[in-house]
Amino acid sequence: MKTKSPRTNISALKKKVWKEFSKYIRLRYARNGYVLCYTCGKIMYWKEAQAGHGLSGRGNTILFDEELVKPQCPRCNLFLGGNYDIFHKKLIEEYGLEWYNNKLRLKSKTKQFTLSELQKLYDKYRKLAQKYEQSQT
Repeated sequence: MKTKSPRTNISALKKKVWKEFSKYIRLRYARNGYVLCYTCGKIMYWKEAQAGHGLSGRGNTILFDEELVKPQCPRCNLFLGGNYDIFHKKLIEEYGLEWYNNKLRLKSKTKQFTLSELQKLYDKYRKLAQKYEQSQT
């Protein structure tokens, strides 16, 4: 019988956490089931939106950063590569330049998740997503 390596388990669990985290982010910003794209303002049903990162790289240190991840339309997130000019400007307006520079420094650091950390994140974001989803119906 073949067993999965711990790395495979971490990778699979990280994907599950991302799924719940993304759902939570989109639902958290939804009003009556609809969200605005953070960068272009397009209105869409929350399930049509994506969870876009305000900084490129999606490194583990910022992967699940609730301040840096906002709802985006697929056009801005994928086809415009995150639409970073607008995304960065809005983040700086919202949180300040010092905050933004701290996030840039954090982005370059290395973070290795443990199974335990990921399981806690999964449980947290699953509960939050369920709570927000109930409020949308």
